Amino acid sequence: MQIFARAVAIFAILGYLTGETEASESKFYRGTHLCNGALTLDDWEFISREARFNVFFRRADGLSFQSLELTAQSMGDGLVLFDERGRPWLALRTQPDGERLHGRWLTYQGKPQSECEPFTVERTKSVKERMDDLFALLGAADPTVGTARAAAAEQQRLPPIALLPELDQQAYRQRYAEAAPAFWKRFYEAERKRLVEHPVETSEDRMRLVAQMRDGIGAEVTSQGSFDQDSAARQSALDRLRLVADRLADRNSPLQARPMDGLCERISGFNYIDTDRLELAVGLPVEYWDRGFTEGLLGRVQACKEARTVVHLLTQSYPEIEKRARSASWLREQRKRLLALPLTLATFRDTNGLHLNQEDLRRNDISRSVYERFVGSSLDPRRAEMERAAVREVEDGFARETPASLPPTEARARCQTLINRPWGNDALARLFNACTAAADGYVERTMRQAFQTQVERIEAAPKTFEGLRTHNGFLMDTTDLGGAYPSPALVAEFNGKVSGARAEAIRVAKAEVERAFAAVDPLVETPDSPILQCGRGAMPSDVTLRPLVEACSEGARALNARREAAQCEQALKASGATDSLRAGTIRSSATAKSGLPVHKVVCGGARQKVSVTFPASGMLWWSKQFMEVRLPDNAGQLEPRTIRWLIEPVAGSNTDWALTKIETKTIDLPGPQEAVLSCLAQEGFCQ
Repeated sequence: MQIFARAVAIFAILGYLTGETEASESKFYRGTHLCNGALTLDDWEFISREARFNVFFRRADGLSFQSLELTAQSMGDGLVLFDERGRPWLALRTQPDGERLHGRWLTYQGKPQSECEPFTVERTKSVKERMDDLFALLGAADPTVGTARAAAAEQQRLPPIALLPELDQQAYRQRYAEAAPAFWKRFYEAERKRLVEHPVETSEDRMRLVAQMRDGIGAEVTSQGSFDQDSAARQSALDRLRLVADRLADRNSPLQARPMDGLCERISGFNYIDTDRLELAVGLPVEYWDRGFTEGLLGRVQACKEARTVVHLLTQSYPEIEKRARSASWLREQRKRLLALPLTLATFRDTNGLHLNQEDLRRNDISRSVYERFVGSSLDPRRAEMERAAVREVEDGFARETPASLPPTEARARCQTLINRPWGNDALARLFNACTAAADGYVERTMRQAFQTQVERIEAAPKTFEGLRTHNGFLMDTTDLGGAYPSPALVAEFNGKVSGARAEAIRVAKAEVERAFAAVDPLVETPDSPILQCGRGAMPSDVTLRPLVEACSEGARALNARREAAQCEQALKASGATDSLRAGTIRSSATAKSGLPVHKVVCGGARQKVSVTFPASGMLWWSKQFMEVRLPDNAGQLEPRTIRWLIEPVAGSNTDWALTKIETKTIDLPGPQEAVLSCLAQEGFCQ
């Protein structure tokens, strides 16, 4: 009952009994206070139902909050906030509408702290609503300076995560950790892009460019309100300052330093001073400081509390400042020289992609970062333009080539001649790749032209065996391309165009082959016509020609079988062998265990151009049977080469005969008699 009465009294003091909100809702306040001259940020939560304040505060230049859990008690026309041990911390008075709380920090004795000034906290949105508003700003896809300023202001007053609903705290902490760095990265890139693309043709353009740059590089446009602990913000601000100064120098319209009246204040905003920070305070890159400007700066800083530090810095750094100025001047001259070079392949190649010689850079002690600033990235548009011109020159060169002037197999090697070694330079590597693509295009175009001519010849050719034979089987012919071979896609395209003509020609040629082989007289010894040679590899090997090749092979096989049969029959008739002898066998000697069929000996000899005959002499009981072998005649030899054996039946058989002795011969026996019959019958080795 006492707690309820106390809450009612507190509500009355705070003006919350107006029916505006439910007494159970938390109220949020924020503000600042000064103690010992240090600015401190306040974020409070008032829990109505418990008459309790959660007081969070942190130094403006700090990152972590301190917190107090205090209970309100009414005293007089105001409130005093006590901790759980009864120690008084704050005295509060309210506005009638409850939108503001006026407070004083108290001592242990409940007296106002003399080192702390009176302060005010004002009613604000809940921490969750404030974080959601911040996330909306941090989600901007193309943040402007205005967006960055608004986001920075909220980040500089980032409320304590502990005042979020407990179940949201981890998710919001993680979301903020990801969203904030990504936002500033997008802002730095977008703002730099805007400064790069801003026109500088007129004095008004240049004035607007400077104003835009100055507006975006102040400490207030940083998440912490200071460059000291935000190296990314500091480097981006320096980069944008130098970018604008360099662009204006290229237009002979040098950037002016910021007014010196606020110099001491700007320097005092840094906890530590170095050349980079001094550049930001002065508002002019050191590459544009001359001796007179630096001496004037020395005089100006004498009135600053950091005068001793700055004077020492300038005294020690001035030789380096002069060196940087000389390097910048030399690089700008080189940049102008490179810009004046013609847009040609030779320029692009000889300058290594429009870059300075590494030896010159080493001799002038130019660092990579300084080179990139004045020559590297600043020439990228010109490099892109020159690269396009070089690619066009390469492509135009290949367009003028013919197979006579540039064999397709040598097309890619031309790129090595045109561009040299492309390694270590992305631009030259891209140009080399573009050259090889143009070379491949030239090869493709050359092949396509050659094959289109072939397609036209095939379409006009007779769809016959002779048409196929004289046109490479209606397949692509690469003999005129110096060893180059088409891509699978081009082969498929070619085959698609001639497939109909090829199929028709194969159908007709197959019938022609079959008729040609069937019409051949197997005993006529004449040179084979081309169509009869198609089974001997006369046709290209391709799956689409397989029906024709198979017809050729089958025709040749059948013709050979017919020829052998006809020649065998002819040889048997010419041999003079009786029917019983033809049906019998003959042995190499009477003691041989078995013999060979006579017809195999005769026919086998005929296949070897060896004549085997069986002459006889005498009659009845005095008759004799012989076997005579006559070898092919040699040129210039007058006497036939013959050997005649007397043959006799084995054991009185009428069908089994044996060689007995040689009756006559005009040549020596070429080998053992035991091998002669096998040799003739082609069942053994013949010498």
